Amino acid sequence: MAANIDSLIQDWKSSVVKDITSSADADRLAEHALHLSRILAYPGLDVPAVLAKIDSMGQEVAQLAKKSLSTPRRPTQIIDKINEYLFSAQKFKANTDDYYNPLNSYLNIVIERKTGIPITLAILYLRVARGVSFRMDPVNFPGHFLVKHVLEDNSGEIIVDPFNGGRIMDDYSLKALLDQTYPRQNIPLTHALAEKATPSQVIIRMLNNLKGSYYEAQDMDRYGIANEMVLAIDQFNPDAIRDKGIMLLKNGDPPEALKVLNSYLEINPEADDADEILDIIRQIRSGMK
Repeated sequence: MAANIDSLIQDWKSSVVKDITSSADADRLAEHALHLSRILAYPGLDVPAVLAKIDSMGQEVAQLAKKSLSTPRRPTQIIDKINEYLFSAQKFKANTDDYYNPLNSYLNIVIERKTGIPITLAILYLRVARGVSFRMDPVNFPGHFLVKHVLEDNSGEIIVDPFNGGRIMDDYSLKALLDQTYPRQNIPLTHALAEKATPSQVIIRMLNNLKGSYYEAQDMDRYGIANEMVLAIDQFNPDAIRDKGIMLLKNGDPPEALKVLNSYLEINPEADDADEILDIIRQIRSGMK
């Protein structure tokens, strides 16, 4: 299994990591998401063919806009056309009934079933908008992924929620979404929460979603691969380091687990679970005497 993981991670590094760690451009996010699907679950996936299918959607929206919109086009008009095409004509929708199913995180399956979660629907939305030459950026909003268009004169931005039919979000709806995700915490809405996300941040969030799904399903092989994929992007990612240490311990390698868990506390000494990890470290040391 270790040799297979090594091969998959090398594939991941060459097909995705090299690009997303050297560029802040989100134009290839759909391609990266499809490689994620291919490596974790669909080894025979034809990534260029699925990309071409998505790009044909963007071309269809461009044709609709050309026929029905006069120039210059207002940004809200273009957003309306994207929404009309994706959510009315093509019938893409939010998967609220089976939200945590890992299939919702595989972009190829989202295209096939026309249902997904905020991040995969957002990546689809970004790629389709690109087909209309309409620039949109990913937004790593807490608990609920969004996209946005920055106005040409930088006088403002339009934030869109693809999970809710492409609804345009104002400050009130953003605060309501934040309060719904984190009830009773009264987290203030700040501009930083809606900043443009980097490709690395988006893909790591996708992998963390999948890790949660794999853990629930007790698919620890894929959980471990997804965790190594996070570390391939960010070798200092605290959660991934901690999770690797716990997995090493469960797989019967206490000495290596000790090293990794110690490095987790060095990187993140104020972690919420620092006391819990310290207890595990003490237990490992006690067992190694």
